[in-house]
Amino acid sequence: MTDIDDGSLQRIWQADTAAFTPMDADQLQWQADRFGDAIIRRNRREYVAAGLCVIFFGATLWILPGWLLKAGSLLIILASLFVAWQLSRRTSRPDPVAAATDVRTYFRDRLETEAQMLEAIGRWYLAPLLPGLGLFLAGQAIVMGSQGRIWFIMTAGTLVLLFTIIWLVNRRAAAQLRQQMSWTDPTGYGE
Repeated sequence: MTDIDDGSLQRIWQADTAAFTPMDADQLQWQADRFGDAIIRRNRREYVAAGLCVIFFGATLWILPGWLLKAGSLLIILASLFVAWQLSRRTSRPDPVAAATDVRTYFRDRLETEAQMLEAIGRWYLAPLLPGLGLFLAGQAIVMGSQGRIWFIMTAGTLVLLFTIIWLVNRRAAAQLRQQMSWTDPTGYGE
């Protein structure tokens, strides 16, 4: 152990006021605006990705042979539309009136909504895509013949890894949003 008495530790702790100082109103408004812009850009990217999935798998629905490929394509199209709808439904919305009256509460509410959405991403974003992808990959493996089994295992493993990474990254982002919520606490002491 060290020879530091409790009084010196308390003085060091009390001197660190930056950790307990809440954001001022202008800085908070800037953060809220920046956060809202990031949400708009993210949603736009997701809607474009969903549209591209619908176009690509809509084409494969008509071009590729086999009922598994067609069923998989149709399920992926439906899942893409479902994911876009869920994103629209779950994402936080700008509210200029609420922002003007109490930007701190407004920003915290938006952070909370986004954190909840990101925490549940496995249920509403990833899980709906799995049945269609599974059927599509199985159909592709059948079309490939003897090499299809190895291709299926490698591709399915890659997708499981990719989905796990997406899930973990979004869980981490939700935790960061929850941490940011403590910075917007008017008392400055977190939740």
